Amino acid sequence: MQRSIIDIEEAQRRRKEKRAETVKSEKVQRRKWKLAERKARPKMSVGKKLVAGGIVAVAVLLFGLGGYRNIELSIERAETEKVLEEKLAEKARLEKKLTQVEDPEYIEQEARDRFHLLKDGEILYVMPEDEPESAE
Repeated sequence: MQRSIIDIEEAQRRRKEKRAETVKSEKVQRRKWKLAERKARPKMSVGKKLVAGGIVAVAVLLFGLGGYRNIELSIERAETEKVLEEKLAEKARLEKKLTQVEDPEYIEQEARDRFHLLKDGEILYVMPEDEPESAE
């Protein structure tokens, strides 16, 4: 029986090469499997793609119109709130006027000013208004 001498460095180099070849062949094998899986998957037909695209388009359109309507309603609400504030201010002014109208002193003053009513013994003096000077 004859023994052969093995160079350790040579053995390590051969082992590395063998491992590299194994890794490379495994990668190639994985690529082949992935490609086979992709090919085996059922593909979506053109009709299904069109239906899916149509559904997406309708959804986008509905959400877009909903958003537009929401903006319109926000603007309308702001305008309505502004009108409400104006009406509340007018209501407050009219309520104040109502409390004045119910006051006997106010009624007397209005009668004197508007209708030139007098108390017994009073004399009304009417003064002529100044005539504007003509440009002649």
